[in-house]
Amino acid sequence: MKPLVKYCRGAVEALNAQYKMTEVLGHAATAGTAREHLIRNFLTSHLPEMTSVVSGVIIDSTGQRSKQQDIVLMLKSMPRLTFASGHDLIFQEGAVATFEIKTQITPSVLNDIANNIESVKSLVPSNLAGAQLGDLDWPYSRVLHVVLTYEGSELSVINEKLNSLPDVSKPDVYLDLTKGILIKNEGFLFLKNGTEEYLCYKDPAIGLARFLALLSKVTGRMVTRSIKWDAYIE
Repeated sequence: MKPLVKYCRGAVEALNAQYKMTEVLGHAATAGTAREHLIRNFLTSHLPEMTSVVSGVIIDSTGQRSKQQDIVLMLKSMPRLTFASGHDLIFQEGAVATFEIKTQITPSVLNDIANNIESVKSLVPSNLAGAQLGDLDWPYSRVLHVVLTYEGSELSVINEKLNSLPDVSKPDVYLDLTKGILIKNEGFLFLKNGTEEYLCYKDPAIGLARFLALLSKVTGRMVTRSIKWDAYIE
């Protein structure tokens, strides 16, 4: 077993064990917050240092705003409007990825998640100027959308539901810490393979290893983005 996969197998077991520990909290909202923080802490420990792990609402220069995002990865080179609640206002140009964290996911739950993703994809940058160095496969201004669950339906069932959603509502990655991962089969994150819309790996350790690899592609680049601040003010 390769070291990365062996590490990820242990990481999956640790995350699921900590998830089970939160069951003693009893209160659904409190437990949900604790489980979200488990993922936030894991991301903070494993991501390249060019991004911050925050929560909040993403806004653009036209006045549009997204729905509340559980986790947003944003460029450290970009500012944000912070609040004591921990829910920030994040400028669209600084957003790199969004995460929806759920304890359990069934096909019906994906409808609400799809609306959340669409609310982010409808935002537009004030400017496409900027530069990047490193892995250039991932499109420069595109935001990665991740759905992560501790216990979801079978991947085949989730895959069928995702295929039925409009393109504007589909996540790029669906990671289940007990069942595996689905990754958009576009050739950006991994080599395109076949004609299926999502690549499927039915092993949570392999899924987490591939997840960390694709996050390194998206967040490990040196990126600078220009903002037309007048568009946010006038």
